[in-house]
Amino acid sequence: MIGRRLPLGVVLLLLPAVLHAAGKGRVLIGNRVAVGVEVARTEAEKVRGLSGREGLAADRGMLFVYETPVRPVIWMRGMRFPLDILWIRDGRVVDVVRGAQPPAPGTAPQEFAPREAVQYILEVPAGFVERHGIVRGDPVEIGLEETAR
Repeated sequence: MIGRRLPLGVVLLLLPAVLHAAGKGRVLIGNRVAVGVEVARTEAEKVRGLSGREGLAADRGMLFVYETPVRPVIWMRGMRFPLDILWIRDGRVVDVVRGAQPPAPGTAPQEFAPREAVQYILEVPAGFVERHGIVRGDPVEIGLEETAR
């Protein structure tokens, strides 16, 4: 209804879904492995990433999108589960990190950077790369849903 206000309790219940309502898409790796992704485009979405979550389904990931190729440094701050990280440029996997671990209590988080500038970073559950035989040079197709910002 137009003009109707939601009770505060309903707003608070919906808030986590809204905060994680980044764009969505699909990534196809090596012409054989499909991953449904949440898309992080804004700086706030990239900083938040997957921090604080308990895990990801085996066929899900988060895709970080950069308008121009960059060499971003990412870290595992606030992470609760290990990840595999795929660095992507020009439709190819250009670098891979397997089993990036969340920091132990009281320790600084690890930092990771690609070998070269990239347009996308794909974070997936640890073990994904090995399970699917993904290697540097594999082709990558990215399909993103358009979202109003």
